Amino acid sequence: MKLDEVVSAAKTQFEKIVLLGAWVHRQWRMGANFYYPPWDAVEILDLARQHDNRGFCAQYAIVFLQACQSMGIHARYVDLPGHFVVAVWSDDFNRWVVMDPTNDLHYEKDGLPLRGRDLYRAYWDGALHGIVQVDSAGGRRAVTRDDLSNYRLYSIGRFANQLSEPVEVKCNGALRKLVLASDYRTYPKVGRDRLEVTTEFLAWRSAEEPFPHRTQSADQDAFRNALNQTIMFLANERIRNRILKVALLSNNSPTFEKFLIRSDESTDWVPTTSTTIKWLLHPGMNELYARIETRDGWRANVSSMRMFYKPPLVEFLPSFRGNVFRLIWHRSV
Repeated sequence: MKLDEVVSAAKTQFEKIVLLGAWVHRQWRMGANFYYPPWDAVEILDLARQHDNRGFCAQYAIVFLQACQSMGIHARYVDLPGHFVVAVWSDDFNRWVVMDPTNDLHYEKDGLPLRGRDLYRAYWDGALHGIVQVDSAGGRRAVTRDDLSNYRLYSIGRFANQLSEPVEVKCNGALRKLVLASDYRTYPKVGRDRLEVTTEFLAWRSAEEPFPHRTQSADQDAFRNALNQTIMFLANERIRNRILKVALLSNNSPTFEKFLIRSDESTDWVPTTSTTIKWLLHPGMNELYARIETRDGWRANVSSMRMFYKPPLVEFLPSFRGNVFRLIWHRSV
């Protein structure tokens, strides 16, 4: 599929995500009477190109999600009433962002791509001011409440591993796993068969309208599920020869490769796979930065730690040896 060529013009990870969505959108014209293949991007594309088997929103979402995964970009399925889209983890914006490859668009407010629950809340609160839908060509249009009607209910897929664990469907009342077949005509046919996908979704608990047949939760952390976060903390409290040990922890980083470290006295990021580093302090306020780099080269959100260091008052007197320091905080920036 030569996806590297598809995204070659992009300068950021998010620009690559947008280009992947646009590429998927162009692969076929949506249909409503087609054989429903396994959740396998290659099979979906082959059937569309060779047999004019034109899927609908689910097939666009599957191809897009697996294209993202092939480039080391984390993604999950999003099921809405009457529509199927994808949430992509953006290391550029440090959040999940909803992408709609079927319609080649995403949503923004003040230049920030929006999450599914942002759109859910905007629909129910009527807080539409400043929200625009953006296409891959840069076209922007202010949204109406009708534009967001699919987001009145919101659920995320618990799994995005259907290449290794084929999806199960109920076809004409009988359960079956969708696996690759030599004859595509043995797949269930939309428009002929009664078809229900049984993969597991978690719905945001809505006070306005329940999502039918979905496990529901009001725990925001279950939907945020931040990826590629760096946690920084002191490995000890004693400073020797201006050196302080700092421990690093990669949190929820499935494709972690290494940490990148930088102090306020340097401009270059230094790679390390160690979970403990030695921080050389200078008198006054010090700042240390750390971030994760994944196996595919994506650089995650920056965390930082600030430290005020005061050298020993009288170095030659043992009773005065020691250090006075004040921990300010560590934070994500």
